[in-house]
Amino acid sequence: MNRAVSIARSALRLAAGIFLAALAVLTMLDVLGRYVFGIPVRGAVELTEAIMVGTIFTGIVLATQAHQHVTVDLLAMKFGPRGRRIQLAFSLLLACGVSILLGVVTWTQALAALDFGDKTTMLGLPMAPQVFFMSAFLFLNGIVYAAQLWSLWTNRAQAA
Repeated sequence: MNRAVSIARSALRLAAGIFLAALAVLTMLDVLGRYVFGIPVRGAVELTEAIMVGTIFTGIVLATQAHQHVTVDLLAMKFGPRGRRIQLAFSLLLACGVSILLGVVTWTQALAALDFGDKTTMLGLPMAPQVFFMSAFLFLNGIVYAAQLWSLWTNRAQAA
């Protein structure tokens, strides 16, 4: 299981890196094309938005997996170890539920985009694949939270 998680983490890091590099290259080409040659990249805004979807949603899962989201521990300072553990379990459960709920809502939107044949304005790219991607990564994020909750529940992880 640890090997599969390690491979998945490496694949997500690689994908996030590719998305970031693509974003940088696209921005550079658009700026050079626009200001140096007077020929902007057609559909650069739409392509940037699509690449940002990849960057953001792979990044969300990576941040969740590494426990690197920004947190504010106003109440946890007053709790002992058991209280912090309960607070962590509650926050993981809440975050898991929100991720799954957002995944369901986004999946519904993806189905609607597919049914209506929604496309981007400039390039006419189908919107549904991007929205399905977002939904899949929200579900994956929920699974990561559930795994962290399970790990906490089975005493394999300690509260911060």
